[in-house]
Amino acid sequence: MIHAQLVAFFVALAATAGLVPLFIGLSRRFGVMDLPDPRKVHTHPTARWGGGAIAGGVFLGLGAVGFFIPWFSKLLNFHYQVLEKGQTVGVLSLRAQLTGVIIGGILCVVLGMWDDRKSLPPVVKLLTQIIAAYVAMIYGVRMAGLAIPGFGFVTFPLLVSQIVTLFWLLGFMNAINLTDGLDGLAGGICAIAAGTFLFVALLQSDTKILLYSKQLKLASVLAAAVSGACLGFLIYNFNPAKVFMGDGGALFLGFMLGTISIIGTLKTSAVIALLIPVIVVALPVVDVAFALVRRARSGNGLMTADKGHFHHRLLALGWTQREVVLLVYVMTLLFSMAALLLTFFRGKV
Repeated sequence: MIHAQLVAFFVALAATAGLVPLFIGLSRRFGVMDLPDPRKVHTHPTARWGGGAIAGGVFLGLGAVGFFIPWFSKLLNFHYQVLEKGQTVGVLSLRAQLTGVIIGGILCVVLGMWDDRKSLPPVVKLLTQIIAAYVAMIYGVRMAGLAIPGFGFVTFPLLVSQIVTLFWLLGFMNAINLTDGLDGLAGGICAIAAGTFLFVALLQSDTKILLYSKQLKLASVLAAAVSGACLGFLIYNFNPAKVFMGDGGALFLGFMLGTISIIGTLKTSAVIALLIPVIVVALPVVDVAFALVRRARSGNGLMTADKGHFHHRLLALGWTQREVVLLVYVMTLLFSMAALLLTFFRGKV
């Protein structure tokens, strides 16, 4: 099985690294350049369509696994009958879930790249994110319930399931988007987060619940591709950056991490499972929460950019971009280690 994750990781890494120069050229050709201004920390015009290379790398990594690893095709053929009071009320298909992730991911990267060029109204961006989330749900990617010790698996009503899933995915997308403020910052956080999700899924994939076992294996392949793509992108994005991921890359990566966590890391037997994906992205989540409170108090719009983020404050204290980014990497790694320890010690499903 591990061969599939290795192929996904290395093909995504190589493909992304190979595609970045193409998207740098396209950014220059269509004038999609991030120009310096007093609010920003970079000092020269930089291409903003790196997200296209990241998405392309992930999809090529998944395509390579599907083509070269027969096990993956067999995995995607898995179907599970959803029963309610002894009656079949639906069929959950791993192939359908992957299709929903891919279509939703394409919507996110296209939306973001369009916004990088045209600066779309916030309501248009939010509506498109909601559509991407609902596409994933239509294909079976949703939080159907939660396993609570002593109570068993508590199934959410359909409306509650949709609302929880929607806010979960929107939270991931916008947390990563708002974190993308320094060279290599969001890309490194996502690489570490996806790598952690990969190991969590592998640690849990031997569960006796067949459906969960299959979903965790799918999540591990997705996480491997995302982690590889992020590392391939960092070759060009680490300070001094030659390209930015833009909203296209940030929304895409947030969507991917959100769906991977739903398919994989939440398939556990304890409420603490909810903490695992949150712990991994704890730093951007906390930073975004403080940003929203800060903007609300100042009377500015919640989506109005400012220089009050954690990394901006460190820069104001005299830290260099590289020092700030490396510090955030270390902090994210520590959070990820905590998540892995929770996974390892809380027992098997």
